[in-house]
Amino acid sequence: MSVVGDRGAMAGPEMEEAGRPPSPSTGRQIVVAVHDVCPARASEIAWLLERLDALGARPRVLKVIPASPDGALLDHPAFVDLLRAEAAAGSEIIQHGYTHRALGSLRGPLLTRARGWLFARHDAELLSLDQDTLGERIAAGRRVLRAAGLEVQGFCAPGWLSPPGLPNVLRQLGFRYFVGMSALIRLDSDRRRWLPWFGYVGADPFQERLVGLGGRLFLAVGARAPAVKVFLHPRQAPTSGACRASLDRLARLLRGRQPTTYADLLGL
Repeated sequence: MSVVGDRGAMAGPEMEEAGRPPSPSTGRQIVVAVHDVCPARASEIAWLLERLDALGARPRVLKVIPASPDGALLDHPAFVDLLRAEAAAGSEIIQHGYTHRALGSLRGPLLTRARGWLFARHDAELLSLDQDTLGERIAAGRRVLRAAGLEVQGFCAPGWLSPPGLPNVLRQLGFRYFVGMSALIRLDSDRRRWLPWFGYVGADPFQERLVGLGGRLFLAVGARAPAVKVFLHPRQAPTSGACRASLDRLARLLRGRQPTTYADLLGL
């Protein structure tokens, strides 16, 4: 599978201009993150990576699911090769849960559970685990990534939904930071960096509209923020108008912002 596709697929003056490096004098940055990276989504991920290549969106972040029930990472060596090639080219690999699937009823604070029920009922993996199982699954996922030749410093919970004890678990396992929906947290100092966001979640139309509204509000408030982020989920991305709208917005932002990674933002 090639990560370099038909660069004419997003042809036109706007796309050509977006592919040019932004002016380094702006000092403003953007993190481009592809979520739910797993073999079962290989063709959709390849489509996204090709579009990001056409926009000049490198480096970028790939949030990898180590043991998706639809296809465990180590059972797909060609997909592992793709991830290694991305890492060698400067992409940052982040662990994204273990299976990305909830095991049962959701736990934790009421507001967090409500977000899980509304946006990620079947994907809120970490909210369905007790403390011991939480640590075991995160550790198992990290072993899978290491076996694939992928070292990670960061962690992102599926759906950005995590129990209150997650930071301590991640510290004990040697992670250096984790990513929330609006915050980037360095674990050795608890330093938090707020990141305005927008993106595509690959959800039903109602949820997509809510996320789109939230993204517009965040960017309106944080338009002059030193760093912002865009998240792109692969589910139905090639046929989604919402995904293409997010890519168009990304193209415009890339004219004045330099792509970066979470680790670089934190100076790691």
